[in-house]
Amino acid sequence: MLTSIQKQNNKTSYRFHPIVVVTYLLLLGITSIFFTLSIAYLYTTYNTHFSSFKLPLLFHANSVIILVSSYSMHQTRLANLRDDERAYSIGLLVTMLLGIAFAAFQIVAWSELFNSGISMQSNVAGAYLYVISGLHFLHIIAGIIVLSIFWLKAKERQDNPVKELLFDTDPVAKLKVKCLALYWHFVDGLWLYLYAFFLLNYFLVSSNN
Repeated sequence: MLTSIQKQNNKTSYRFHPIVVVTYLLLLGITSIFFTLSIAYLYTTYNTHFSSFKLPLLFHANSVIILVSSYSMHQTRLANLRDDERAYSIGLLVTMLLGIAFAAFQIVAWSELFNSGISMQSNVAGAYLYVISGLHFLHIIAGIIVLSIFWLKAKERQDNPVKELLFDTDPVAKLKVKCLALYWHFVDGLWLYLYAFFLLNYFLVSSNN
């Protein structure tokens, strides 16, 4: 009887675990920031010519990279659920490398945008693009850092069967992986929203001109 009550209490505590609460609060905060910036962008650039520049080609390529990284993160999460430590480790590495590729392409894209004459001082819409994509860039970097920590710990466990067993049987450890996957999918989805947002604004301005 006592054991069943303890199990029930554990389930309840995991359902409202602080890690989950913090993760959702973090995502809510990020959402409010980017929503506010999107509204400010529309308010500032409405009926102006500032949005008439084309997005760098690498922005399009990064949208493909982000979709692939979201798929690899999903596979990583599944590998963790079935206690496949090798596939889990590879999934973390692949997702991390895709994140690094995204970040590198983003820097090159900013350079191309700047060389085309779009700077923070000369173009209001361009300034918003730099700021908004820069904030997203920081969230990607944060995700890459966490992915690298999880990957290094996974590599360490592969040489230690006891640590691997403890990890596989620890529900909190799996919860952390779940929250990492949730964060990464959210940041990926956020980029797709920003990409569509700026692309739609460009086409709307072009059609009015």
